[in-house]
Amino acid sequence: MIGDSITSAILQKALDGTWQRQRAIANNIANHETPGYKAIKVNFEDSLDQEIRKLENSIPTKEKIAESLEALKHSEINVYSNNSTSNRADGNNVDMDLENIEMAKSQIQYQYLTRSMSDMFSRLRYAISEGKK
Repeated sequence: MIGDSITSAILQKALDGTWQRQRAIANNIANHETPGYKAIKVNFEDSLDQEIRKLENSIPTKEKIAESLEALKHSEINVYSNNSTSNRADGNNVDMDLENIEMAKSQIQYQYLTRSMSDMFSRLRYAISEGKK
């Protein structure tokens, strides 16, 4: 399929992970007053980085690329509860300042990734039309 490439798989997984992170942050912000609530964190960069490193250390064959695409598509997005201690008496460990910073960072990252995906498809469209609009 056109666009079914290593680059698009990486961008798609990064978009999925960033979107999941935004949901977790929004959930943390919504529960910042809930007694005993523990903040939720999302990590997808480690598993994505691991799959990319595997690609760097291999000889690109058709089979290896297909295998890598599947591995990238199925790399894990880890969602876990941050059970660290809380400075609050009610046991809630949501730090609103940190959550707001992480939300802004995540929104910028998501915008960058969507722009990268859009640019990739624009280049494909340009190549397919042989430079004609």
